[in-house]
Amino acid sequence: MKSKRSFPLVLLMILSLEKFIQHMYVTYAFLVDLGGIRQFVTLDYRLFMISGFLVGILFLVSFMLMIRRNRLSLNLLLGLALFDFVGEFVAQGTLFIDIPVSFVVASVIILVLLVTRNSLVEEDEALHVGSR
Repeated sequence: MKSKRSFPLVLLMILSLEKFIQHMYVTYAFLVDLGGIRQFVTLDYRLFMISGFLVGILFLVSFMLMIRRNRLSLNLLLGLALFDFVGEFVAQGTLFIDIPVSFVVASVIILVLLVTRNSLVEEDEALHVGSR
């Protein structure tokens, strides 16, 4: 019997997939210097390309863990969103950054997790107790 997933969990799954796609696209953009993107970062573009690729893969891992209802997914997703959030300031080299979609999505992930994390864990524990 399949259990229904709550709206916050589905939202987090969609956002983690969006972050995976976005990080893979930006990695490609750095690789081929799409739109001259390399000139807009403060540090060596290779650092952002490699870290972006790894973070993108980890966003995909968090998505897969959410599908499997593994509690580690919430901690991983929160850590990745915080890394992404701070990374925008580092990439732009200032506290007064332009607000890209990436920053907004990371902020939404952080807010949803901070507001609903306990209920998601309780929902998950109830699901596991009911399946035994």
